[in-house]
Amino acid sequence: MTTLFAVLWAVWSQPHTIALRNGLITVGSLMGLYVFFQSGDVLRSRSAWPIYLVGILLAWITFHLFFLSHQYQLQLQELLTIWKRIVWAAPFAMGLGYLLGQSANPESNGNKSRVFLGYSLAWWIFYIGMMTPAISYLGRSLLMLLAQQWGWHLPDVAKHMPMDSTWHIPKMAAVFYCIPALAVACSQCVQLVGYKSSKNWILGLIYAGSIAAILAVFYLENAKNGMAYSILLLGIMLICIAKKKKTAWSWREGFVIVISLLAIAFILQRHIERSREWTTLIADIKVANLDQSDAWKDYGARGYPKNELGTVVSETNYTRAAWARVALGMIAELPQGYGLVYTSFGQLAKEKWPISTVVQSHSAWLDLTLGIGIPGVFLLILAGLLAIKNALSADSSPWSQVSIWLLLSIAALMVTTEVSHSPYFETFVFMLLWVAGIGLNKSRATKNA
Repeated sequence: MTTLFAVLWAVWSQPHTIALRNGLITVGSLMGLYVFFQSGDVLRSRSAWPIYLVGILLAWITFHLFFLSHQYQLQLQELLTIWKRIVWAAPFAMGLGYLLGQSANPESNGNKSRVFLGYSLAWWIFYIGMMTPAISYLGRSLLMLLAQQWGWHLPDVAKHMPMDSTWHIPKMAAVFYCIPALAVACSQCVQLVGYKSSKNWILGLIYAGSIAAILAVFYLENAKNGMAYSILLLGIMLICIAKKKKTAWSWREGFVIVISLLAIAFILQRHIERSREWTTLIADIKVANLDQSDAWKDYGARGYPKNELGTVVSETNYTRAAWARVALGMIAELPQGYGLVYTSFGQLAKEKWPISTVVQSHSAWLDLTLGIGIPGVFLLILAGLLAIKNALSADSSPWSQVSIWLLLSIAALMVTTEVSHSPYFETFVFMLLWVAGIGLNKSRATKNA
């Protein structure tokens, strides 16, 4: 199942892979059903509550369709696509998490033949799968650079640009499927602290190289969200390392930390130099006053206003701030939700302002709240928090530690990124159920205590 997941994650962001993804999910779910046919008792434990909450969320979505719907046909279409695929993949996600939780600490189980650098074979398959989107992106970038210099003609499959390429990968896809890998690498850098082994330097190089590769992807894509959340994750990693370090810092360790901080500062500086939006962020947000300007309704078709610096506002800064304010007002008016995961913001805006051409608020959490309502988002967040709590209680190293970093990295990214639609939302729920599957091992840990 781990291999199936690794391949699935590797192709999830790739065009022309729907049939392959569906096949992987189908096989994985059949295997997951078999796992729970053998170990169905864990689904009757309190550790299974996150899974039940997702089930209650699906019941809420169905209730909303029949009794609270504003766009019945569109909502029915989402139920038969997005929500159907979530149910379809659920056994795969839960079964994978449950089995990985059981495979933790192979050395303590005497299974050293399947251990490499202190980790199980399943871990390395999982990790390679998580890193594949970044490796694929950098590999294509290198091929494109060489082709430009040497006059090669590359097939579309070897290129992710230009945007009209049939194999173009959107910026948000590159960010969404690379940030979790960065979070996993950061979590393992923290775990290396206090772990005395001659292999530490090899593991450190692997995880540091992974972080560098993902930062390179975001730099090449000029992905502001990717860089911002990378800096956040790296900052949290360094804080965790500083808190976990019990003994005095050696000069080598201090040197590594200083170099890391300088590297982060250098990358941040170069990124800010490439992105003018950062320098006018506050000034642009001040202009995003709904009573002062309504250019946000049609992506500035009638022109954008100027900020206090005397320059035209950045489209990115201005529209996102304005859309967030509008979305919050809509949520206050319609706390039960409009009903659509993807386009509730755009549909409501069109009803209020006929000239509006907006689609999303650019915040997945705002779009979801406006779509499935405060009750739906409450169920989703509660399921995620309980899943993380159970996974940590299961003490399934390294999966328990990885789960909180991975799931929270996606949740944080959703604050300012338009990833509430397919396949991003489906991936988020899949990973939530994966963490819930790891947490099912809590019931067995409690019995064995």
